[in-house]
Amino acid sequence: MPVISPPKRYVLSGMIFVGFFVMSGLRVNLNVAIGAMVNNHTAVVDGQTICREAEFHWEPKLRGVILGAFYYGYMIFQIPGGWLALRLGGARLFGIAILVASIFTLLTPMATRWSPIALIVLRILEGLALGVLFPCNHAIWSRWAPLAERTTLVTVSITGTSIGYLLTMPISGVLSKYGFDGGWASVFYCFGIFGIVWYLIWMMTVYESPATHPTISDEEKNLIQATALDLSNVDDFIVPWKSIISSPPVWGIIAANFALDWAFYILLISMPTFLMDVMKTSITKMGFLAAAPFLVKGLCTPMSGLSADILRKSRASTSIVRKVFYAVGAVASGFLILIAGYSMDVTVVVICMGLAGMTTSLAFPAYTVNMLDIAPRFASIIMGICNAIGTTAGFVSPIVVGFITQHKCAKDWQEVFWISFAILVAGTLLFCALTTGERQEWDKTETKPTEDDIIESQSSSDRS
Repeated sequence: MPVISPPKRYVLSGMIFVGFFVMSGLRVNLNVAIGAMVNNHTAVVDGQTICREAEFHWEPKLRGVILGAFYYGYMIFQIPGGWLALRLGGARLFGIAILVASIFTLLTPMATRWSPIALIVLRILEGLALGVLFPCNHAIWSRWAPLAERTTLVTVSITGTSIGYLLTMPISGVLSKYGFDGGWASVFYCFGIFGIVWYLIWMMTVYESPATHPTISDEEKNLIQATALDLSNVDDFIVPWKSIISSPPVWGIIAANFALDWAFYILLISMPTFLMDVMKTSITKMGFLAAAPFLVKGLCTPMSGLSADILRKSRASTSIVRKVFYAVGAVASGFLILIAGYSMDVTVVVICMGLAGMTTSLAFPAYTVNMLDIAPRFASIIMGICNAIGTTAGFVSPIVVGFITQHKCAKDWQEVFWISFAILVAGTLLFCALTTGERQEWDKTETKPTEDDIIESQSSSDRS
């Protein structure tokens, strides 16, 4: 019987999904391993329970600098990453970035034992390497995603990040307790090796565009090239920076991205503190409860993307689909966070958090894929700008929360959640007022026109 090969775009989506899973592991493994690095803990070695003494004695301030070092590099390289994805190719750069970060991860135990400064420098370099991944993802799908499947393919790929956060923490915890070389070091060895193995498979299965793939079927190639971009014939990229920065739809996406990132960081960073300070939840139980929104988000995001594509196939306007999905998802998330803040029942809080994860999964595909709607050529640049600005919420929100919640009481936290609600509503209003589903003229005219441009223009006219 002949072997039926899955469509290459689905293979690519699966490989990117695992790539983002690897990124999550390389990004947050230190957050778990550092507990075993600086605290005494028990471990099982050769069937015997022993007590391992802390290998490092770092002050809390130094620990904070070490944990934050990754994000300095990650934020800085977002926009350059988008530009490099255009110059070098998104698929090539995506793979190289994970390979480089995986090698740095393998070197982490050695650097840590050398000096804290070496570890900080290494984490900044890891952030620089992985900072290109989201812009690269958009550069890849501008060439590989048929118009009718664009939302599904992008959201399935990015879901690897949420699943990675969910699984990386317990895996890192087990390795820290039962692993070799002090336990904590095995976390970095295992994730580093996994990333290198992924890269070898990536090199054997992924190509820059359908035109360069040696085994893709003619049927699939024609389906993709009918509406996606083939940039292989473009010799020189002239990035229309002024047009991008002055574009109202781009600012609508930036506002939507920042608002949802704010909600994400409130759930990721601040909600665990709320559970302990106000709800008096134990630290062990808190870890499981705080994972609820990310579990639900990981399960629901691909379904949201598929639903959006089904609506678009049924002749619904792309602009309306994007606006409705974002408005419903963002505003509902704000309400659910508010309800959690006013509830004194931990069960209600967890249910609201889980539902907030579900509703953010509605809003997430709307603005992320809208970059490909308005500017498929330069979506990687826009993604870099959005991610750079959105990442600032990770720095600003803990400062705001810390300033407001000095008394650690429910009333203070309610102010935090009202601010989050206001930011989500503001992001929704700006996104709905400024965004569009139509490709922008500056995305068409800055490079040589191709037959694909004409087909895309005709498709946009038909939809409107």
